[in-house]
Amino acid sequence: MLVLSAVSQALDDRLQRAESHRFVFRRATTWTGVVETIRRDPLELAVLDPALDGTPRAQEIERLHVLFPSLPLVVYTSLTPTLVPVLLKLGRAGVRTVLLAGHDDHPARLREVLAEEGAESLPNRLLDELGDVLREFPGELRWAVETIVRDPAGYHTVQDLADRARMDRRTCLRWFAKAQLPPPSVVLMVLRVAYAHRLLLDPGYTVEDVATKLGYPKPRPFASHIKDVFGMTPAELRVSLTAEEALRIARKRILSGDQGQIEKIS
Repeated sequence: MLVLSAVSQALDDRLQRAESHRFVFRRATTWTGVVETIRRDPLELAVLDPALDGTPRAQEIERLHVLFPSLPLVVYTSLTPTLVPVLLKLGRAGVRTVLLAGHDDHPARLREVLAEEGAESLPNRLLDELGDVLREFPGELRWAVETIVRDPAGYHTVQDLADRARMDRRTCLRWFAKAQLPPPSVVLMVLRVAYAHRLLLDPGYTVEDVATKLGYPKPRPFASHIKDVFGMTPAELRVSLTAEEALRIARKRILSGDQGQIEKIS
């Protein structure tokens, strides 16, 4: 799980000590850097300090909550008298999870909160909703697909998937055929564009941001895959379908067994 750490150095050190194999932290030290990192990287969770620039304020986190509502946010900060009204304001804006340094940030507690909040990330919700599609797969192959959904920019080919699942390419293809699914290239493409649709619902992302975040080297193949699955352009997609409608189309495409002609990403 890739986690944004936008907190003081002291608090970042505590997060690093709480690190387990489940979490990888990406640091940002300014609010501009926070926005740039969210728009670029496949984050599943953001840990934020309202006093990141030295003065506790609510507006930067409120803005992030509006621009990127799909990204779970955790406030992690040191309690001071000037912080209390800021936390109250953030609570009214819908930011509910707050960790206070020296009170509830034992490493075990930090790991627990990160896991709980990360469970609400877009990749986890998408995998929950489409998890039955993977039920026939052996554990390593299912885990490999889930890994690619969480880090779509890092994997592009069937061979990538097979390597991640620690099996040869032919065995990987046989498992998809046994499950009566289209080839892995089609399933992974549909999962990727279903994820893209969820990101496009956030007003803070441009179409180019989403293409980059999901590992497309150029906007054209991204637009081609969106068109192939949903029959519209990315710009049309973000204003035309609800999350439920897009999920229904994605599920139908996967379960139909339709192989289609998928443009290879390289």
